[in-house]
Order: sequence, then structure tokens, then C-alpha cells
Amino acid sequence: MKYKILILSNKDNEEIIEDIYLKERFKKDGNICDIKWVDYDEKLDDYYDVIIRRNTWVGNGKDTVSFQKLDNSLIDRLKSKNIKTVNLLGLDGSGKEYLMEFYHKNLKVIPTTDDIDEALSWNKSEYVLKEKDSFGSSIGQIYVTKDELKEKFNKDKYLIQPKLKFKSEVQTYFINSNLMYAFEYIPSKYPVYPDPIYIKLSKEEEKLATLFSSLSNIKYGMKRVDFLRLEDNSLVLLEIEDNAPHMSLEELDEKYRNKVIDEYVKGIYEFIEK
Repeated sequence: MKYKILILSNKDNEEIIEDIYLKERFKKDGNICDIKWVDYDEKLDDYYDVIIRRNTWVGNGKDTVSFQKLDNSLIDRLKSKNIKTVNLLGLDGSGKEYLMEFYHKNLKVIPTTDDIDEALSWNKSEYVLKEKDSFGSSIGQIYVTKDELKEKFNKDKYLIQPKLKFKSEVQTYFINSNLMYAFEYIPSKYPVYPDPIYIKLSKEEEKLATLFSSLSNIKYGMKRVDFLRLEDNSLVLLEIEDNAPHMSLEELDEKYRNKVIDEYVKGIYEFIEK
């Protein structure tokens, strides 16, 4: 059985290489596979057996608002139709409030609230205001002192987190709900963007990453669970990237990258055939 597959990705992003890998792998099996951005012709919706939302992000911050409008329109349109989609809308794509929900359930996540009195009770000298509808963990966030918090906080727009001291950022990568690999960015991914270091997680860290992965509604496709490694070496959740995450496939050696892609393709076929 051969399929018609549409991968939604931004050809202007250098990360497009990931989705070219996927396209080539699907075509190797004899499928029709195309790559288009979120502004593709609506008439094509019913042509494909599955539409996969991949790395659709814009690279320039000034284009974020226009992209968000296009993206929201696409999501609403596809949700209204009987079309199989992958990674269309995960936890993170619905807003960052899930971080607050996790915190109030005593999960290992950066303390998060939209209650200014609760934030002040943490008695921190600096805080982070994170946009509820931001893309990524760092885009759209601002740092404020305790004195500035009341002045700059807008409950409709922001969540509040304490500014934490940490050693690194740890990213764990899942294919079809299976943990495949992990990278560590020292000191962090933003703003210095150091080269990622492949790491072996401890059993406890694997269990933690898998727990957070299971809380996402994404069961097929790709997702990333990101953590901060604190100064005591423990991990706290930064965010769950289940809404078209960059997967750093190009950082894997070719043999293992092909294994990861094979696992991904297998899951997509299973999903189509459900």
C-alpha cells in the first residue's frame, strides 16, 4: 500500500534538512511525499492520506504574528475536517498553562503561576515573565526584578516563573512515544547555542522524561521534552515541545539517524492504517 503524504515545513529554515530526510525515506518506499508550508492551497487537503506538521516555525521574530494567524487558521481548518494529521496540535501549541497545572500537581517542573501573590511568596529577587502563547521556551519572555513584577505583569498575557540558576539544558527526543536519544547544551541552548553533547540518561532521568512525554496527547510522530539541569544536578521540566519540534537529527551519526527515521516512518504507517 502506497500513500500520499504531506509534510508541513518551512523551506526558509536551515532545519529543513530534517524534513528532507523524512521525505526521501517516504519516497524510498514508493510513497508520494511533498513538503509545503502552512499557506498551501486548501484544495489539497483531501488529496493526502496524512498531513504531518513538522518544523513550520519562522526564523525571524517579526514574522511570528503573521505566521501565528496562518497557523491557527490551518489548525482550525484541519480539525474541522476528517483528515488524518500528525503533530498538528500538542500541549505546547495550546499555550503554556500546562506548566502551571503540572506545578500545582507537584510534578518536577519550574515553579509556574499566574498569581502574583503566589509568585511573591517564593521570595525571589528576579522573575521570568513567560508569554502564555509564545513559541519556544525563551521567545517572548522578559526578566524582571521583584519590584518590577507588579508593574509589568499582565495576567492575560504572562505566566510567572522564578529565575533559576542552572548548569545546562537537557533535551530528550521521542519518536512515537519511544525515548530515542538525549542531548545536553552547556551552559544552555539560549542565547549562546553551544554544540549539543550526546548523553546517556540515568534510569531516574529516563523515567522522568517518559512521564512527561506520556502527558502529551501526541502518540505518533515526534516530540521533545526539555529540562533544565539545576546546580544540584537534578532536572526540572522546561517545556514539552510536541508542536512540530526541531529534532536535531543532523547531530546523530548516519546509522542511528536512519534507525530513528525508520522508527518514525513505521509509526506514521501504523497511524494511517488505524
